[in-house]
Amino acid sequence: MGKFGRFTILVLFTLLITFSTISYAAKGSSQFAYIEKDGKILQGTEISEEEVLYMYDMYLNYYGYFDFLFEEPYVRAMIINDLLKERFISYLSSSENLSSEAFQEKYSDVSEAEMQKYYTDNRDEIMKDAYVDIDYAVFETQEQAEEFMKKASEVGFEKALESTSEEVLLASDTYDGLKKSETGEAFIDVLFGPYTSKLRMHTTENGSFVFFIRNSNDLSTFEKFKASPMYADARKNISDEKFKKFIETKLTTENVKFVVPNEYNIWIDMVQNIAPEKLIQKHYDTVFDAKGNVKAENAWVISGMLTAIEDAKLTDKYEKEYSNGIRKLYDMGYKTFLVLARLRNYDDSELVNLEYNVELSEILLYYIEQQDIMSVLQYIYSNLSELETLSNSENSQIRQKALEYLYKMFKALGEEDTANEYLDKLLKENPEYKF
Repeated sequence: MGKFGRFTILVLFTLLITFSTISYAAKGSSQFAYIEKDGKILQGTEISEEEVLYMYDMYLNYYGYFDFLFEEPYVRAMIINDLLKERFISYLSSSENLSSEAFQEKYSDVSEAEMQKYYTDNRDEIMKDAYVDIDYAVFETQEQAEEFMKKASEVGFEKALESTSEEVLLASDTYDGLKKSETGEAFIDVLFGPYTSKLRMHTTENGSFVFFIRNSNDLSTFEKFKASPMYADARKNISDEKFKKFIETKLTTENVKFVVPNEYNIWIDMVQNIAPEKLIQKHYDTVFDAKGNVKAENAWVISGMLTAIEDAKLTDKYEKEYSNGIRKLYDMGYKTFLVLARLRNYDDSELVNLEYNVELSEILLYYIEQQDIMSVLQYIYSNLSELETLSNSENSQIRQKALEYLYKMFKALGEEDTANEYLDKLLKENPEYKF
């Protein structure tokens, strides 16, 4: 998934926060993480590790899998950060004797003037989302379409459609909110052109189309924008962003900070969108010594720094530190696909290549089982090629493991004869081989 994509789960978050609040409201909180104000714990802001794990399990159940080193700590940090923000909002709300909902409404209200300014500032971009609501019918010949169009102009599109024989009607449907930006080039003029009639015809090699434009909005004025569904969406986004900035300002002016376990520090900074270059500077001495050797012993601290270096696109500048970090994770026993994929750039040994291809094969076998071969076809080819090379290694253990996975891959791909050839070769060399 790659750092959780950096991840498409914000829609899910409100629901999870609600569940978490209900589930833990009566349990009290241990000091796994909390907000500190003026050097002291802000009472009522503590969260427990159990609360974080509860929500993490919900994410895990929804998404299925997170890489332990490069995804899980980010997800957990995001949960911690959002929970602490919720606690902070509750604290601020209470100080004004307001509910959290009333407090947010108070500091996120968007005026008509603000929306007018938003429209003026973004008019050209907004107009790209001009849209139409349409009904349409498709006929085999232009003559059939012209006959239908004439009838529709007399009795209306719907009644004309009801009286049209299925023998000449290829298809018909209705579509609301078809955006200009999402419309095929061949249909832009007929749907969005400056026509006076709502009935329009367009002929292609696939048939002749008759369109009835029920509603057209080119979003060329603020009033038209206000009448569109996009207005409410834009207003909500502006409101959310306004409240977010307000809370970020209050975090500074109230002299508070989030206190979390050490292994989460760099990940929390990442979640809070601190520039990766600043992350490297801030946490460098925690992870590396003056010579670029790794001194940190916590895997998440190391993987967080590696992620920051990658995000900053500074792997060349910090090549020694980066390669040492990857090697450290490997030596600590973290031989996952994401670690091995990175390590291969610095270690071209047969063992590392084998371990990488074994992990890759396991991933590809899942895709093959799901009958999703085309999306990973390139990786299948490279995997089989590298396993074939490794199957000729002078090291018997490497050679045999490569043969095992060549057998598994070809068998999964339905190439039984080829699979059995590799199996025979493996068992001939080692009749006692254990899969």
